[in-house]
Amino acid sequence: SYLCDNDGGDVEDQIVGRYLEVEFPIFPDADGTAFAVSQSEEDVRCHSLGIILYELFSHIAPLPDEGRAGVKKCSIKEDGPTTQLNNDFSRESAHQRKKTKLSDYTAFVTKENTFGHQAVEESQETPCSAFQRTPYFPLIELRFPSSVCLLIRNLLECQSDNDNRPDDAYDSLETVSKDLHLLLLDPNRFLFDRKPTPENGYIQLMYRKHKLYGRENEVSKMTDAFCRVSGGKSEAFFIGGFSGSGKSRLVNSLTARVDVSDGYVITHKFDQISKERPLLEIILVFNDLCLLVRKKRSQHDLLAIFNELMEVFGADFSMLAQLLPNIEAISPNLDRSNHAKEVGDRMNFRSVCFILQRFMRVVSTKSHPVMLFLDDIQWCDDSALSLIEGIICGGSSCLFFVGSYRSNEVRDNHALFSLIDGLNSSGVPTTKLSLEGLTPNDLNTMISDAMCMFPRICENLSDIVFQKTKGNPFFVLEFLRSLVDGALLEYSAKKRRWIWDEDRISAMDVMGNVLALLSSKMSGLSESTQQFLKVASCFGIRMKESVVEYLSKSPEYSSIQSGLEHAIAEGFMIKVETSDFKFVHDKVREAAYILIPDSEKNEFHYGLGMTLYLITNGSDVDDIIFSIADQVKYGIDHSLVQSPELRLDLAKLNQMAGIKAAECSDHSTARSYLNVALSLLPTDHWKSHYDRSLRLCFLLAKSAYSCGDVEKAHVILKEILNNAHCLMDKLDAYHLVVLIMYDKEATEEAYTTVRDVLTQLGETIPNVFSLQETKVMTETTSKMLSSISEESLLGMEEMEGKSQFLLKFYSSISVVALVYKPDMVPYFSCRMVQLTMQHGKCKHSLLGFVQYAAVGCGHNTVTVIQEFCRIGKLAMNVLKHFDSRADIVSRLYLIYYAFVASYSEQIQSSVNNLHRGFECGMASGDTSSGFLNAIHNIRISLNAGIDLPTIFKKIEYFLEVMKSHGNSLAMTHLSLHRNTISILIGKTCNDYTEVQNSALKFPASLYHKAVRAFWIGHSERCHHFFEKFDGGGKINDSWGSRHQRNFYVLYYGLNALKIIRRTSPHKMKAVPRSALKALKIFAGCSRWNFQNKVHLLEAGIFSHEGRNAEAKASYAAAITSARSSRFIHEQGLACEMAGFHYKKIGDYISARAFFVQAKECYAQWGSDVKVDSITNQLEILQTPSA
Repeated sequence: SYLCDNDGGDVEDQIVGRYLEVEFPIFPDADGTAFAVSQSEEDVRCHSLGIILYELFSHIAPLPDEGRAGVKKCSIKEDGPTTQLNNDFSRESAHQRKKTKLSDYTAFVTKENTFGHQAVEESQETPCSAFQRTPYFPLIELRFPSSVCLLIRNLLECQSDNDNRPDDAYDSLETVSKDLHLLLLDPNRFLFDRKPTPENGYIQLMYRKHKLYGRENEVSKMTDAFCRVSGGKSEAFFIGGFSGSGKSRLVNSLTARVDVSDGYVITHKFDQISKERPLLEIILVFNDLCLLVRKKRSQHDLLAIFNELMEVFGADFSMLAQLLPNIEAISPNLDRSNHAKEVGDRMNFRSVCFILQRFMRVVSTKSHPVMLFLDDIQWCDDSALSLIEGIICGGSSCLFFVGSYRSNEVRDNHALFSLIDGLNSSGVPTTKLSLEGLTPNDLNTMISDAMCMFPRICENLSDIVFQKTKGNPFFVLEFLRSLVDGALLEYSAKKRRWIWDEDRISAMDVMGNVLALLSSKMSGLSESTQQFLKVASCFGIRMKESVVEYLSKSPEYSSIQSGLEHAIAEGFMIKVETSDFKFVHDKVREAAYILIPDSEKNEFHYGLGMTLYLITNGSDVDDIIFSIADQVKYGIDHSLVQSPELRLDLAKLNQMAGIKAAECSDHSTARSYLNVALSLLPTDHWKSHYDRSLRLCFLLAKSAYSCGDVEKAHVILKEILNNAHCLMDKLDAYHLVVLIMYDKEATEEAYTTVRDVLTQLGETIPNVFSLQETKVMTETTSKMLSSISEESLLGMEEMEGKSQFLLKFYSSISVVALVYKPDMVPYFSCRMVQLTMQHGKCKHSLLGFVQYAAVGCGHNTVTVIQEFCRIGKLAMNVLKHFDSRADIVSRLYLIYYAFVASYSEQIQSSVNNLHRGFECGMASGDTSSGFLNAIHNIRISLNAGIDLPTIFKKIEYFLEVMKSHGNSLAMTHLSLHRNTISILIGKTCNDYTEVQNSALKFPASLYHKAVRAFWIGHSERCHHFFEKFDGGGKINDSWGSRHQRNFYVLYYGLNALKIIRRTSPHKMKAVPRSALKALKIFAGCSRWNFQNKVHLLEAGIFSHEGRNAEAKASYAAAITSARSSRFIHEQGLACEMAGFHYKKIGDYISARAFFVQAKECYAQWGSDVKVDSITNQLEILQTPSA
């Protein structure tokens, strides 16, 4: 029970609790079945409970008229935590009277003649009927809570005549129980009366800010999905619904759980303004993630994250630093100067995707999952959604992506649904929800909570609100606010509860549109507030504080600061973070935008943009340059800009915006700004504004190329080549043209173009270059480099002007020649070195040095190979001293680690570095070099004895990336490796001689057939394919094939021994010795990579010649050496051959021991084919005949 004086002190401090139990027994029928209570009997129950509660709370019995008059004269004064009534009603007498009355009523309500089968006679006088006819004093005048007073009054009204029965009278004790539970469970809301707020002195609607009504199922599904993400999975969650249906609030309900999980929440809301640059907006979200990581992690954690990022990105960390400048927040000591302007000609959308994929793999973990929430993604374009798909499907773990969209504003062909299909096809768990309006019951609960009134009392109002709003939560809130503002819903101080005018509310015409309500309210605001709302709506959902500061400096917008303050006070905007202001809802922004007449919108935007442009002209406005350019564009699009001088100024503005967007790697946005800039130039711009035209057109061509529109890029480049005044002005365009040709696999055309440019630059390029000429030129170049050192190379002057362009184009033609004219690569490499020694160094010099080393490592003397390796290593060491190097790293890694490092470094390190070269190529946009790194990574992984399942998994990943880029050539080469690995693992039983039709033209297909035949044991076929691949020595003479032959020479020699044993062909007897000679040269350069091969081939020769003691020693040395170098496959091969040797000489025990070792090695390698083969040999040894 509740007994207090509300005039003083806190309500909670004045509660005296008592326990009251009222039981209404039900008497069963003769068969034991409980009978149903009629409505009239239920009314008696409710009425009886009302009498009990009234007497309990009033402390007095029901009074006659004369007594009631006496009570009205009572005064109430504070006496401790309870109330003392004056006159004849002391606390003691009231307590005594309460005891008597409770006993009377309790005894009465339990009598069978009242609640049993017998009806109460009308003439019978009962306490209830007597009370009903007796006037009673309203409890509310005794200052009891209005909810208690209302509950008791509605109970007492239960036995009124049907014609006079109030609508609010209770219909059952079950309904009473629900109300009593609300009083008990949430007394602050439903029991205690509200007090006016100190701010404005009146009672406000008391919304539950963090409660989601009717969304329990959706919250549960989203929470379950995040729990799965926290376990190491990535998932996607899509929420559709009308604007205002509560999509954002549903997602925000999860943020606390993410925070408790020590995760990160990054969010962004798109709108009609930001839809012009969605890719940039997404990049900025990940940039903000860096700040969040710094905020939530300790210095120790930050150091660990930074070290892992450096390990993952290595040489192309600069690309990450360029894309996400806030990465310095994770490492404050990072030198930003070393990573400035690292975006090369090829940086594109896929590069951005690849960088962010690797970044997220480091940052998003089980212990720190990331939740990415993008709101209103219906404004996103294909590129932005493709970026999201790439990040989610690119191996990022513990990433929970949530995207919301307005289901009524997306068509079936929207890119959003392609994203969902793509995620499903990639195996990413995806959930799709659709939010409807609140049900009438949930809406009634929401309104009941807001007014702190029993739900049954609010039902009529809730029904009207539902009809007007269809249950849309945001619409409901705004509609209720409008009712309060219009005094149709108000708090009655007398009744201490909310009251409303149902008839007038029902008659309101809100057109089912919340915008009408908001616009109507905004129209009544002050002129300065309306002006601010109009201005803010032009910038989208958010507005930067710097924009407000700049605009306030102009006479036209001098009151904008005041308008901002009023807009915040009215609840239309809030301040977020430290420097931005945000509309509380996108519908609020839309309503503010409606304040601007449609016919004036373009001019209004343009006026804003020009005001900002004139105020900030000459200032550093990097943070708002997009905002200025976007506003001005409205005027440009609608021919409001006529002045030639102004058009040139605005062209410069848009060019700056385009450059800024390109630096942020959003080439789509950059292209848009640059197109506007070009459109502002006069028709004769090549004549009147030559320098600007040259610069602008080239920037536009680069952006088009980076967006993947190579046709448009080619058209613009042709325009440059046709209008440029001199060769030097054409060189950048020529270089990009060659890149486009190479990417389109037009290698002959690309080669011819570069050769013509070099010729125009004064170089003489021979059509053919013989082996003898190569030898002479190589020796000449070697003399020039005999004393070169890292210090002397770094001490060279920087190459300038024409010479630097020469190196750049020699670098390009070398790449093309690798495919089109490999015999010319030695010439180009030597020429690049010579130009460097004559004119100084540049970053392309390093490519020349490494290519030169790769060409020279094919020679046949240890001293020569070691010298070429020294030159290559020198160039790689110098690489780190060049600030801008990202665009050459991938090629350097490819050439050095695929063709040079194998003669001087442990081959396993080449595997890791080639993978890094792949990642550098993908990050910088040099996908051709990236894919070549991937192919050689697989080739050398097989040579290095990496376990086959791991190699197969890498191949699958590389193929998926190549497929997404549409590079069929690279996929064909890699598919050859995939088939080879599949056969060795035992995944396929297909004929190992079969290859794809597209691969038949490649000599590498013959190499793979030979390798497969060797491991399976088909000696004649192996020899046939090796001979065919070697081409009778013709292919062997090229520098590229020499490198490949150096790694199959062991298999070539061992296979020849097997054939000689069986058939003794004279022409093959020299093959093993010749192979051994080559291997000894290579072992002289790198014992790690080749010494085990020397021992193994020697052992095979000794065994064939019957020199058993020497054979035993060599087999033992081969096994030890292979184990030491971690060549598990060749360790197994040595054990297998040793087993056959001991079997041949009759030592079956030793043979069996070696076969067991071989089986273990092959099992560790992952080759089921070889395991089965050795198992057969072991079974043969167990037979009696053996």
